[in-house]
Amino acid sequence: MIRDTDDPKIASLLFTTTIIATLIGIFVSIFFLFTDEEFAYRIAAAVLVGFIGVISFIRHSVFYRSDQARMGWRQDHPEFQLEVGYANLAIGISAFFAAGLNWGSLACGMTLLIYGMYLLCTLLLHVYNALSVSDNRARAIKSVLNTGIFIIVLFIFAYLALSSAHAAPF
Repeated sequence: MIRDTDDPKIASLLFTTTIIATLIGIFVSIFFLFTDEEFAYRIAAAVLVGFIGVISFIRHSVFYRSDQARMGWRQDHPEFQLEVGYANLAIGISAFFAAGLNWGSLACGMTLLIYGMYLLCTLLLHVYNALSVSDNRARAIKSVLNTGIFIIVLFIFAYLALSSAHAAPF
């Protein structure tokens, strides 16, 4: 499962894939908000949580050495990074189930909210790095901005999906 490579290109390609998928997921979800809200929430959950979560798992856990090289730091014991990957995978698979099995706006909204909350916690680490680490401060600030924007998007879609589920008759 774990690849032994220090080449940052693999992790950079996977990270770029998440950025592109995020942009596509946002725009397609917004497009369908005007015609089919339920489908829009399913797309948001599948792409913004499911796809991004699985790709993040692969980057953090399968290609963890490449990801470390991309971020500019090394660990002798990558257990923390593996745990981060497993959390992404668990939330991502849950989103695929919610969207793929059409469990409704409530389930899709919850996966969006849970992933947003999880990433909000990681944002605190990015903020700490941006304020305290001098050698990678520019990278940490960029992480804060990127992650912060993504979290806002997740919370907006979560709010819309959960509001829609709450308004639906039982």
